[in-house]
Amino acid sequence: MPNRLRTRCVTVIGLGFAFLGILGCAKKEQAPADTLAAGTGEGVPINANRSLYDRLGGKSAITAVVDTFVARVAADARINKKFARSNIPRVKTEIVDQVCAETGGPCAYTGRSMKEAHRNMRVTDGEFNALVEDLTAALNVYKVPAREQNELLTALGAMKNDIVEVHTNATGTRLPASFKPAPPLTASSTKQ
Repeated sequence: MPNRLRTRCVTVIGLGFAFLGILGCAKKEQAPADTLAAGTGEGVPINANRSLYDRLGGKSAITAVVDTFVARVAADARINKKFARSNIPRVKTEIVDQVCAETGGPCAYTGRSMKEAHRNMRVTDGEFNALVEDLTAALNVYKVPAREQNELLTALGAMKNDIVEVHTNATGTRLPASFKPAPPLTASSTKQ
């Protein structure tokens, strides 16, 4: 699974360097309300053969984390300028679909590659790291276990070279005028 995640660096938040790296897409076994990872609750053994998608709790769990993550990014002055022209409903949909597909769920990600999605955003190392911090905080809100967090963050780390264009620790940089975001989703392009 980690090799699949690493080699298939496709896009999402950018669809904003995003983020990718969260959760999924089909109705699966529901986890308790205070935790996302199905099968990791008290008295329930972890099944090593379950996909990361299943261990995260399926689409509803992934969607909850993505909603929290995107809200954190929007409030984070270190990175929110990079999303100033992004269509947020599209960003959320693309992140959910990508995470779902990349973690072994039933979704199909049809967005742009990470390199294409982030071309001319001039994302810095500092902004990428800030985004990872926001993602980690969102995962912690839902008590996603360390093993699953590490798998997601490993996948995100593998995408860093396709996302970061400026090697500096600076944050809060403006979105260049040359950046062209993806258009909003249309009713015909929305699949559920």
